[in-house]
Amino acid sequence: MDHHQLFSLCSFSYIFKIKKHLFVSLFLLSLLIFSTVVVDVMPSLRIGLLSSSSSQTVTKECDYSKGKWVRRASSSSSSVNGLFYGEECRFLDSGFRCHKHGRKDSGYLDWRWQPHGCDLPRFNASDLLERSRNGRIVFVGDSIGRNQWESLMCMLSQAIPNKSEIYEVNGNPITKHKGFLSMRFPRENLTVEYHRSPFLVVIGRPPDKSPKEIKTTVRVDEFNWQSKRWVGSDVLVFNSGHWWNEDKTVLTGCYFEEGRKVNKTMGVMEAFGKSLKTWKSWVLEKLDPDKSYVFFRSYSPVHYRLGQFR
Repeated sequence: MDHHQLFSLCSFSYIFKIKKHLFVSLFLLSLLIFSTVVVDVMPSLRIGLLSSSSSQTVTKECDYSKGKWVRRASSSSSSVNGLFYGEECRFLDSGFRCHKHGRKDSGYLDWRWQPHGCDLPRFNASDLLERSRNGRIVFVGDSIGRNQWESLMCMLSQAIPNKSEIYEVNGNPITKHKGFLSMRFPRENLTVEYHRSPFLVVIGRPPDKSPKEIKTTVRVDEFNWQSKRWVGSDVLVFNSGHWWNEDKTVLTGCYFEEGRKVNKTMGVMEAFGKSLKTWKSWVLEKLDPDKSYVFFRSYSPVHYRLGQFR
């Protein structure tokens, strides 16, 4: 299969495979497991970025997307290897500290994903840092992407004895930050970045002489202007979806624009589909298929039900 093909895997979920041989990052895969799956991979798939130092091979019959959640067996080495971290991790935004804000249970920390017919190699923070030396891992999207970025930062930092040596390259604070953040691991010369872009495409002022009810527009055919920063990344994880609803668009006066014309009849899902085509075109045009891995995920399960956080 052509390695430049976009795979439609499940509801609004994609992996864009742009390398001739896909070296899957198992941690990234675990982060994306419910919205991104690997299909039709090469007959032999070498697990690279996050595997143990020994070479591992799995066959295409091993589909990580099919499995179940099982209780994790306790392990004294888990925190050392980066599997577990607490809310004291300094890379967590205050708003994402569940226990600090009143959550009393902790059972949700005891689950792991178990694929059918195969096992996920255990995450090893030291190994990933070494494999990612002189690299860039970039997350682009909404708060889902930020959650993933923070989680990876906390897991990787478990392998750093002096965590204060990890720094934001522009001196920006993490809490309540809405632009982009780039954290550097100096010993490995690795940066792990988060760029906030809930729609991925451009949001801007409407064309001149637009009706008063049109306050802003989502330009579904124009990719984010900050995308030039993302070119050359070793791993790019995009996410978008939660902002593609009427509450965050048309009901706030934000309509969809295409070809410099506002289309008030365009529905949210149609606009989302057009934006994904714009994203795909950017990936094909701007990224080197021999240097970058690209993942895309969209919706996660709903967290609120009957007025309660679940």
